[in-house]
Amino acid sequence: MRTPRLFAAFLAALVCVSAPAFAAWKDIPATDFRLSPPPAPGSAASDLDYAALLQLQADRTPRDCAVAAGQKIPDFHSLYDGSGLLSKPELAAVAPFLDEASQYMSKVSGYFKKKFARPRPYDVDPRVQPCVEKPGGATSYPSTHAASGALDACVLGQIFPDRADALASYGKHLGDLRAIVGVHHPSDVSAGQSLADQVCARLLQEADFRAELTQVRTSLPAR
Repeated sequence: MRTPRLFAAFLAALVCVSAPAFAAWKDIPATDFRLSPPPAPGSAASDLDYAALLQLQADRTPRDCAVAAGQKIPDFHSLYDGSGLLSKPELAAVAPFLDEASQYMSKVSGYFKKKFARPRPYDVDPRVQPCVEKPGGATSYPSTHAASGALDACVLGQIFPDRADALASYGKHLGDLRAIVGVHHPSDVSAGQSLADQVCARLLQEADFRAELTQVRTSLPAR
């Protein structure tokens, strides 16, 4: 009888349709993006970095240090749970997708950290005194916190367009805070934010990323 074979073929086709699509956006190579090198040691741009750092150090507040201390890992929860811009149900709805976006951003940022191997500012100039735990290694450029904060803000702005400006401002501050507390040069932060702009623009061109974005929108709790 042909019926069992037809039924088996039907089940196989159903499984293929039901299985989640392979997320090719997560495999876009970091080499698709571009970053200029950091300022050369001893250059005028490098001197400006340190001058800005010392001014930020003089102006920072205990609250700046406390907030940054709670954001040790640049993942979505660490950066956005305390933002006040999303409700708990909204955070729960978007977190799985934004976690994956943040992980991808960290991978891209990590590629450039290895490529440029820039020392942390406090490892070069002892006048720079961070008020949070010091990350180790020559991993300063670009800032992953700045990149992840900005990318998450960009993606969230697509999900919550009515809050896009507030999210963008908050995402930028997440990066700026890393210079304020002394663990990144200002140019590390601007490089991370620039990289996030590139990555977000690219992801929004990818059909599978846009499909996941649409699913997240439809899963949002009623307001």
